[in-house]
Amino acid sequence: MKQYFPLIVVALGILLSVAGFLYAGFVGGIPGPDDSPAEAAHVSLHNKIGFGAVCVGVLSFLGGMVAGVIRLFSRKKHS
Repeated sequence: MKQYFPLIVVALGILLSVAGFLYAGFVGGIPGPDDSPAEAAHVSLHNKIGFGAVCVGVLSFLGGMVAGVIRLFSRKKHS
């Protein structure tokens, strides 16, 4: 399990990014031109939540990639 940790973090990052993108697109959506301020605030809130999920997903993806590269180069070579 420990050897697959960076791969799991990368996969979770991708899933979280996709989920955040879909959440922002479907739940948040695009505010209409004649929305009330309350509706515009509601859409803005959900878009910010989706954007946060995408950012956390991208950061975990990059963190997993960096951890994988560090693990790859830090292995001791057996001669």
